[in-house]
Amino acid sequence: MAKNTSFLTNAKNFVRHAVERRTRPERFILSDKTPNDVIYSEGIMKLRYYPHTDTEAFELDDEQVTPTTARHKVPVLLVPPLGVFGWIYDLMAERSWVRFLNARGFEVYLLDWGSPTKENSDLCLETYVNQWYTKAVEEVHNHSGSDKISLVGYCMGGLLTLLYAGAHGHGNIQNIVTIASPIDFHKNHIQGKFLKALDKVTKHIPLSSLEVNPSKFHVPGDMVSVAFKLTNPLAGVFSYFDLVRNLSDREYIQAHLTTKEWFTNMADYPGATVQQLGLKFSLRNQLASGIIPLTDHEADFSRIDANYLGFAGTTDNIVSIPAAKKIIDLISSKDKSFEVVPGGHAGVFAGGKAKLHTWAMTADWLAERSA
Repeated sequence: MAKNTSFLTNAKNFVRHAVERRTRPERFILSDKTPNDVIYSEGIMKLRYYPHTDTEAFELDDEQVTPTTARHKVPVLLVPPLGVFGWIYDLMAERSWVRFLNARGFEVYLLDWGSPTKENSDLCLETYVNQWYTKAVEEVHNHSGSDKISLVGYCMGGLLTLLYAGAHGHGNIQNIVTIASPIDFHKNHIQGKFLKALDKVTKHIPLSSLEVNPSKFHVPGDMVSVAFKLTNPLAGVFSYFDLVRNLSDREYIQAHLTTKEWFTNMADYPGATVQQLGLKFSLRNQLASGIIPLTDHEADFSRIDANYLGFAGTTDNIVSIPAAKKIIDLISSKDKSFEVVPGGHAGVFAGGKAKLHTWAMTADWLAERSA
């Protein structure tokens, strides 16, 4: 009788969840739930502060985390890539960078790039680096009372971090952590070989002659999502079958759909930035040279002397290990290290093994350098 009851219960849950998933999918999304305060905004950009709200032990990926009462002196600014939303750092209660770092004693801030539309096609690297990143760091200093800061950037968030540090970091940056951030685009898997060959063919053509109206390059979020999924097309098929098999398990559905939201609800890429990434970074491979012009400023990676920790994923098919590791050769930091950890492009940041590797190593490394 108990077995029949269990079967019937599972069957009812299966049907109810299947219907609810179609009619009210937002009920399953758990991202962006950690309380935060917007302490500065400019245009579509917002700077968020996450107060310490966890006072008792909580579960994080099936492990108990006990918040410490000790506070590190150096605050942490989390920097997401463009093309996604800042809540990837607060994906769900059990897989949240902000909760984890808060529990480890850090004052946590998030640079939220917002949701650009085609009207924001003129947003360029100069806006993100020279204007918004610079102002966000200034506001973190003012809010925290610390004259030092730690910067943690994922994917392009890491590139923007390095560009800021190379152009504007003048002794205020204590630590830098980048995760799956490509520097040498010509060493980035098979696409890197293609870009290198194309660069040779077009090297005598001035980049200015290739530039067009930024609105022509504006990439809608749904196209960003398609491009990301095409890097691993079979993953979506297997993921769907896993979901169907577990439709009676509400917690599984919540975790599945919340993670899926990351890859299906992506942000637009402003046209001006797309042009710069495509022509200067991808084609001409300027980042690998270590010197990148930014209109009135120049980002020179050799000026970066902050403590540095970099990560790359063993199975990342978007950013190769050599492409990410190139930064070690370009910065002047005396304390610098690079770690290869399990996971693909998303997994290295927020996968099932990320807490044991990327998260824990980042927190331990920062703690030793945040006194």
